[in-house]
Amino acid sequence: LVKNPLKGAALILQATITWLKLISYVHANHDYRATVKETHIAMFALVKDLDDEGLQMTYPQNVTLGNIYFFWFAPTLTYQIAFPRTPYIRWDKVLTLTIRLFISATLVAFFAAQVIAPNLDNLLRDLEANKGQPISHIEVIGSYLLKLSLTSTYIWLLTFYGFFHCFLNISAELLRFGDRVFYRDWWNASEVSAYWRLWNMPVHYWLVRHVYFPSIRIGLSKKGATFVVFFVSAVMHEVLISVPCHMVRVWSFLAMMGQLPLIILTKYIDKRNPGSSIGNIIFWISFCFVGQPMAILLYTIDYWEINHQKRWDDIIL
Repeated sequence: LVKNPLKGAALILQATITWLKLISYVHANHDYRATVKETHIAMFALVKDLDDEGLQMTYPQNVTLGNIYFFWFAPTLTYQIAFPRTPYIRWDKVLTLTIRLFISATLVAFFAAQVIAPNLDNLLRDLEANKGQPISHIEVIGSYLLKLSLTSTYIWLLTFYGFFHCFLNISAELLRFGDRVFYRDWWNASEVSAYWRLWNMPVHYWLVRHVYFPSIRIGLSKKGATFVVFFVSAVMHEVLISVPCHMVRVWSFLAMMGQLPLIILTKYIDKRNPGSSIGNIIFWISFCFVGQPMAILLYTIDYWEINHQKRWDDIIL
């Protein structure tokens, strides 16, 4: 049993990535098995930068240990019979990205140690001092929400840059993986749905291919399929947080499902005022002042209360 939440989060994240990749591997090979060789050739015509081996690959020649190991390590969640490849590894690019990754990780550790951790310690002390006073609890949480909003945004942006730009590009370069579209310009999103489509392209492609389109094929409407996608994503978000913390909460799940009203609102605003920045302002306010810092506060409080109660139970028993 892994008691440290950070270690547990790393393990459950890796297990989830492997699970998503295996689902894609099974589904894709099922489709390849049901199609003919001409369909494979037509698909290859749409994929650029395939090497000679990839151009000749057909099912079941792709079902090998080497092929699945490459897919496991490749910075993608959706399997295909052959991937675009670069001709060689650019070691200067690997070095540059590694330095950037180190700087990003150092800044994240600095902000977490110098700002987040002290504020969370003070938060727990204030909650303990105001125990049994709900109104004081609300005031305390409100004040710390403002204190953490800016720093949590910095940490999220640095983590995003370190992982999606640096780490995934390092992995792609070392594997000569040609598809480098890991994110798009989500920061310019004029509606919330655009953010969810653009900020994490590997997960977006997986959800579209293995959740959205299968939902459409069984007869759901586009809105129904979109709801299923957000429901699956909400469950996955909650699992990634609740399991490492050894507690079942629904804050992350509710936050994800709460994106649906925001999507409807920002779509309406964008439709009525094309090119307006109102939707982008709503996105950044919800992102900086509600989403990240509120999640940190709620899960910290719940984690503290559970472990605080356990310590008292151990003392009594």
